Amino acid sequence: MNEKLNILLLDDNKATNFLHTQYLKRHDGVGEVEAFQKGISALEMLKQTDTYPDIMFLDINMPSMDAWEFLDELRKLNLELSAAIYLLTTTISPQDKEKMQNYPELSEILFKPLDSTVIKSILTKNFSA
Repeated sequence: MNEKLNILLLDDNKATNFLHTQYLKRHDGVGEVEAFQKGISALEMLKQTDTYPDIMFLDINMPSMDAWEFLDELRKLNLELSAAIYLLTTTISPQDKEKMQNYPELSEILFKPLDSTVIKSILTKNFSA
């Protein structure tokens, strides 16, 4: 398979997006990496594209639209997404774990920043799927 994975990053922290983009681009299996600081911008892009991401990394806590609100808005778009969706956080709360039960499309909650080992594991799992 020669196809590369397209990735969407959503984090209000520009430095975190930069770091994750750099880690992701080091891997051969990665194609496009699109980073957004606002959920509304990511949703607008998804509405206008016909090439959806294969993997999405979403920061749980963001000021204007958190990951849960983003996912609710994403569901309303009724897109034919098959992306693996990972939530990113600095602290995993019991409330977030509980909320995750209502979002079967979510793969996992991960601590940020991601490191190269975690990214390689996620890419391997999704590339061979």
